[in-house]
Amino acid sequence: MLDFASHEAPSDVVLIHGAGGNNLLWRRTSNLLSGDGTAYAVNLPGHPSGEITCSTMADYARAADDFICEKDLRRPVVCGHSMGSAISLTLALDHPDDIGGLILVGAGAKLGVLPSIVEGLRSKPLRAIEESITPMSFHAIDLGLGREARAALSLSNLQVFLNDYLACDGFDVRARLGEIRCKTLIVCGDDDRMTPPKWSRFLSERIPDSKATYIPECGHMVPLERPQELGREIQSFLSELSPRTPLPR
Repeated sequence: MLDFASHEAPSDVVLIHGAGGNNLLWRRTSNLLSGDGTAYAVNLPGHPSGEITCSTMADYARAADDFICEKDLRRPVVCGHSMGSAISLTLALDHPDDIGGLILVGAGAKLGVLPSIVEGLRSKPLRAIEESITPMSFHAIDLGLGREARAALSLSNLQVFLNDYLACDGFDVRARLGEIRCKTLIVCGDDDRMTPPKWSRFLSERIPDSKATYIPECGHMVPLERPQELGREIQSFLSELSPRTPLPR
């Protein structure tokens, strides 16, 4: 079973981090949730350390679905950031009976990766992370946020970064978005340079029961830059799906 951290939430939700990340990405956001359910922030295989056993979104989706089944969760919401959103979309498409809703943060139906980033991760991964990926991921970053960002990365297993970015580069479900039948929330920073807002608009136009919200002065790393705003969006979405839990004021 995947390692995880848990917190109360309006209804059950599985939180999936992005490429090269770990579940500390969700710490501040999940701490803002409340209710009768549980938020499970999982570590994907090989994150932040251990054997790398998944090389495609389908592999990662199977690992997440195994977690859902092992925990005996009944149609939880799945919330993913970046690569985690691609895993969430794959779950909704390949395991629709196991998913009760989607939250897609910094998402895209296709996740192309710049060749310069792939080459950097092949040759000098730490330099690529610090000089290319991190600067592109934030609207603004200071020392404190930088420390938090490093803690949310799997820096003890640098090989997983190239593995994950190659998996992202091979992801494309643009032709299948109309198959998604669960209620979907799409959240994007309005200054996201990794998965620009136009990608979220594409998702919202093609996923039948979806809505999109855009957070001002925020880049790609919404759970780190704007945890309060994201927490409110998640709390409201989960509360709407769980009538027992009152909407936040």
